[in-house]
Amino acid sequence: MKGNVIGFDPDTNTGAVSGHDGHRYDFATIDWRAQRQPRHGDVVDFQPEGQRATQMYLLEPEYVVPGFWPFCFSIAGRISRSQYWLRFMLPYLGICVALQIITALTRQGSAINILVSIVFFLFTLIAIWPNIAILVKRIHDRDKSGWLCLVLYVPTTLFIILLVAWLTSVIVAVAAGSSASIPSLGALGVIVIILGVASSGIALWFFIEFGCLRGTVGVNRFGPDPVR
Repeated sequence: MKGNVIGFDPDTNTGAVSGHDGHRYDFATIDWRAQRQPRHGDVVDFQPEGQRATQMYLLEPEYVVPGFWPFCFSIAGRISRSQYWLRFMLPYLGICVALQIITALTRQGSAINILVSIVFFLFTLIAIWPNIAILVKRIHDRDKSGWLCLVLYVPTTLFIILLVAWLTSVIVAVAAGSSASIPSLGALGVIVIILGVASSGIALWFFIEFGCLRGTVGVNRFGPDPVR
């Protein structure tokens, strides 16, 4: 018989299942035939013996490959490493590199140069949310909260803002021929360097953790396993 886990107490190693026949059945971990602990909502197949569920097997839901819209714009669910790289990162990087090459090969200020620059700017702007949504789903695949992406984006964004401010201050100071502002520029520069090093370390961790490592095997709290 099939049913759904409606509760599990890890302290007592007991739980309850709502059978599809409308009855409730109690169970203990000795009857559980899965590597992980039962979770609320798990679909199971079991043998009823009176009011007890025995020989309980976890039935994993089938993974449905997301279409273009949910893949690029939804933060729900999980995606595998191959989906992350082949369906997004490599095409995204390829388009960015191609547009940059075209920009470099065309004459500065020409109509084609300006048009390609505008296209590149719009493309990177439009791709901001897909970047976040797809990374969140990869984080989910590792059974971690999608809010973890803030650890990457907040310091990186702050680094870019301060870097632009620092470079602008340096350019203004050099243009003015002033040396009085060098100490403050140096302090800001140190902050920029520290943030840059920290952002690089975080980016490396994200690359290894979410770009290279396999997701959790089997169903996790964010959905079925995308790797079969």
